Amino acid sequence: TGEPLALNNGWKLSFLEGGPELPPAVDVNSPASWTDVEGEAYKRFSGTARYSLEFPRPAGEGSGWLLDLGQVAESARVLLNGQPVGTALGPDYSLFIDPSLLEDNNRLDIEVSNLMANRIADLDKREVFWKKFYNVNFPPRRPENRGRNGLFDASGWEPRPSGLIGPVTLTLLE
Repeated sequence: TGEPLALNNGWKLSFLEGGPELPPAVDVNSPASWTDVEGEAYKRFSGTARYSLEFPRPAGEGSGWLLDLGQVAESARVLLNGQPVGTALGPDYSLFIDPSLLEDNNRLDIEVSNLMANRIADLDKREVFWKKFYNVNFPPRRPENRGRNGLFDASGWEPRPSGLIGPVTLTLLE
């Protein structure tokens, strides 16, 4: 096994689907939670975003490469040069890359989907009615999640980390 090669420069972050709105695409130097990007739209977004990076073929020959995504919140679908590599659900966010998938110049796309927590917190903060279920109450499990009416309320939640947090590395397998 070789030394890990860090993929930490020149990432692009774009938002594919979700809400309450699709935040604008941004350039990020290295993978990070999209809730750390400046602006409320990033903090309240729940859905799927794509982290993209272009990189040259790494040096070395072996049986393949181990792509380690580091920390992901919550699931990741990986494509290399438009070809599906796999989906990582954790707790280990690592995938095998067949050497035949690597070209002289490569594009790595990692589509990350987070949980609905940030969206639910935003809805409750703005007092948007979203609990549209017949004859169902939402009792809070924890006292800090109890609203004025005694039911579940997420308006006090801070944004949860979301997206590809990294570090992302490629390691040659011999």
